[in-house]
Amino acid sequence: MKKRGISIRYKILLLLTSLPLITLSVYLVLALRIFEDDKIAYVFDSSSNMSGTMAAQIKTQLNSVLGTTKPIFQDYLTQQKFTSISDSIFMNEFNLEAVVVFTPGQAGGYQQTTLLEKVPGQTAGVLGSLQNQMATYFTEVEATRRMVKVPFSDDRVFIFEKVSDETKTRNTVFMVIARMSEAAEMFRTALSQKMYLISQDGTVLFGPDGSPGHKLQETVAPAFLKNTSSQVAQGAETTKASNGTELLVSFSRAGFGDLTVVTTVEKEKALGAVQILIRKSLIFFGILIAATVILSLFASSGITQALTQLFSATQKVAEGDFNIRVDVKSNDEVGSLADNFNIMAAEVSRLLEQTAEKARMESELQTAKTVQETLFPETRAKIGPLAIAGYYEPASECGGDWWHYCQIGNKIFLWIGDATGHGAPAALITSAAKSASTIIERLNISPAKALELLNRSIYDVSKGRIMMTFFLASFDLETGELVYCNASHEAPFLIKKGEGPLKKKDLIPLNEVNNPRLGQARDSVYEQTSIQVEEGDSVFFYTDGIPDIQNPGKEAWGEREFLKALIAANKDYPGVNDSVDRFVVTFQGHRQGAPLVDDVTFFVVKHEGLQ
Repeated sequence: MKKRGISIRYKILLLLTSLPLITLSVYLVLALRIFEDDKIAYVFDSSSNMSGTMAAQIKTQLNSVLGTTKPIFQDYLTQQKFTSISDSIFMNEFNLEAVVVFTPGQAGGYQQTTLLEKVPGQTAGVLGSLQNQMATYFTEVEATRRMVKVPFSDDRVFIFEKVSDETKTRNTVFMVIARMSEAAEMFRTALSQKMYLISQDGTVLFGPDGSPGHKLQETVAPAFLKNTSSQVAQGAETTKASNGTELLVSFSRAGFGDLTVVTTVEKEKALGAVQILIRKSLIFFGILIAATVILSLFASSGITQALTQLFSATQKVAEGDFNIRVDVKSNDEVGSLADNFNIMAAEVSRLLEQTAEKARMESELQTAKTVQETLFPETRAKIGPLAIAGYYEPASECGGDWWHYCQIGNKIFLWIGDATGHGAPAALITSAAKSASTIIERLNISPAKALELLNRSIYDVSKGRIMMTFFLASFDLETGELVYCNASHEAPFLIKKGEGPLKKKDLIPLNEVNNPRLGQARDSVYEQTSIQVEEGDSVFFYTDGIPDIQNPGKEAWGEREFLKALIAANKDYPGVNDSVDRFVVTFQGHRQGAPLVDDVTFFVVKHEGLQ
């Protein structure tokens, strides 16, 4: 009888130990599966929003190009030639390189009739390179009336538009060659996910390095590419890359020609937060099981009821109810186990919410950073006699600094501003400034008048809560005169070229005028002044984040070291690229990898003369 009693007790102990182990294992598997499915759904939603946003932006940019060239088309169709009106519109559009007209030839097909081009003779070379493809292009445009090609795998976009006369008996095909540098760069440098702009047959127009000109199917073959008759505008799916990697794919049709934006994310990277949750859950799971085994060894009669409550609670948790709590009031080991269970359930619930929220915020901030990167120009440029080079590094995912340059007629406008603080709120103000400047650029007005308009835009957006310092200058390509207006921004330095090495006295601060910050008052009036920039002279534009750079010991760089570094970087009056690179090396030497306390932005403009 004794042996039988011992056997039954151990069976009870085995049962008491096994039930929580099995139930909690099921709960862990189900809970993680639920979280994984939820995370995948969130990634799909985020990537679909990203692809939709990019598709809308591509459509807007292409429609903007066509909107600009429509008057040129109409002028030709009316006069059967390009008049001075077409030439004026064409020359004032910075992104347009050529407009070519093709009309039906006597032997069939199409033949070139006339063209507009920025660089004489350049278009002939382009058409010569495309000679073998042109017949296919004309066949396709006959069927679709509009198509987009990127035949050279760079940032040049070729838009073909077929226009019929009122009788629909005579067709004219216009080929527009335009630069879309910002869009191409955005697709090439996307970090959190890979983005592609593809045509209907899967040819990549814009994408990561090495992909333009190739078929997307060489890397990944999503199902929507196989169903060419589908009219679905947006969707998402899971598929495998050619190397076997599982990918989460979303797509959005641009609504312009047959273009589609595709985003891909590696499933393993997207579910990185799940792995963190697994490790933490396993720790709590192991602690709880160890406590269960120890307490079961000292169990006796009456323990069954308490463990039944625990068993029921774990079933609820396995079903995804993380708010369940066990009501066991005993002061023995079972009571302690119940308390541990309640702590674990609350902790797992908190971890799930915290991890999901962190993943959401990181994804949204990365999306905002990707979009904000499109606000900045190319960091290296040469416009007429001016050479330009710049540097930008935000203190967080999103920054409050912004710089820009553009040519309007015979003048080059140079923009730099710094919104209050940094992060997402400041980034919204820089986006508003960029949007307003795009409109202001077309007005061909003075820097002072431009800042008055920009001030009203910033004030209407922020209502005086967030302001922006700003410096705007215009350089006359014919006279070398630099007209500038300052809205409480750090005064740039004019670096006069002398006979010997650069001295401090050769740094001339452009501080003759100083006006209120943008967004401080809606009706602020701004004054401007001018200086003469000679050949060999440079201008250094910057924001206040540079003197504030700190090393790991929290020691700021300061104005004195900043000026010493500026003189050292330009002591022999180098080109703008060398000037920027030297200056960056100096302040990074002080910084030693420490986090930035404010955004760092500067650029150098040098009058190199006409070559």
